[in-house]
Amino acid sequence: VTPDGEARTVTGIMRPVTGEEGEVVSIFVTARDITERKRKARRLKQAKEQAELSKLEAEEASRMKSAMLANMSHEIRTPLTGIIGFAEAIGDEIDGDGGVAHFADLIEDSGRRLLDTLDAVLNLSKLEAGQMTLASRPIDLADQARQVAWEFAAEADESGLALEVEAEEAGARADEGGLQIVLQNLLSNAIKYTEEGTVQVRTYREDGEAVLQIEDTGIGMDPAVADSLFEPFRQGSEGLSREYEGTGIGLAVTKKATEQMGGSIDVETEKGQGSTFTARLPAADRKAKRSATDPNEKKTGRSDRVGG
Repeated sequence: VTPDGEARTVTGIMRPVTGEEGEVVSIFVTARDITERKRKARRLKQAKEQAELSKLEAEEASRMKSAMLANMSHEIRTPLTGIIGFAEAIGDEIDGDGGVAHFADLIEDSGRRLLDTLDAVLNLSKLEAGQMTLASRPIDLADQARQVAWEFAAEADESGLALEVEAEEAGARADEGGLQIVLQNLLSNAIKYTEEGTVQVRTYREDGEAVLQIEDTGIGMDPAVADSLFEPFRQGSEGLSREYEGTGIGLAVTKKATEQMGGSIDVETEKGQGSTFTARLPAADRKAKRSATDPNEKKTGRSDRVGG
C-alpha cells in the first residue's frame, strides 16, 4: 500500500544475505509492480466471460427461434393449403368467366409462392434446431436426379430451356428427403436464373464420393460474392430493385442438408457465363447399393433430354 493509501500488486524475491559464520546479516529484495498487468488480465477475463455469455444467449435465442418456427409448421401450412385448394376449386367452377378465373389463378399462384417460402424457412429452422433427422442409407443418386428432373420438365419447357440429364451410376449414402431438398432447390434456382440455353444435371462417382452437379447457362454472378449465397437471405441481386424474386433461403437449406448428410457443396460461376453447383456425398458401397434396389436391375449411365 502506497503512502497515499493506494493498493498495488507487487511480485518479487526476498533473499537472505549471510555473513562468514552463516548468520543472516541482511535481506536482499527485488520487486516489480504488476498492478496494471493484473488489471488488464482481470478485464480480459471479464470480457471473455461476457463474450461467452453473449454467445450462449445468442445460441439459445437462435435455438428457441428455430424451435418455434419448426413447431408452427402445421399451423401455418394448414390454412394456406386451404386457400390454395379453394382457389383451385373456384377456378374449376368458373372456368368460362375469364376475369374471375384469372383472379383465382392469381390467388393460387400467390399462395403457392408463399407456401414455397414458408417451406424453405421451416426447413431451415428444423435443420438448425436439429428437428429434421437426416438418415444415412444407400440411395441411387442417378435415379433420384432423373426423377426430380422430370418433375421440373414442364417448368423448363415453359421457360424455353433444354433440361438434360447425364446420369452415371452413383450410389450415395444419404437421406432421401434431404436429397430431394438439395435436388429441388438447385434445379429450381438453375431454371429461375437461366433465361435461355440449357440446364444440365449430372451424377457420377469421383474419388470415393457420389457427385451431383447442376450446370446452367444463366446470369451467373461475381465469383467474389458466390460463397455468401449459402448464407440465409443472401442472393446474387439484392434490394427492392432486384430482378429475380425469392428470399435467398434455398441455398442455405441446401448447404445445411448436404452437410448434415456428411457431404459438401460449392459453386463455380462467372457473371454472364452461368453457374455450376457441385454437391459431394459419401459414396455407398456398391454391393450395399445393389441390395437396396432391384438385384436384377443393371444400372448404366445415360444422357436424357427431359425438357426444352
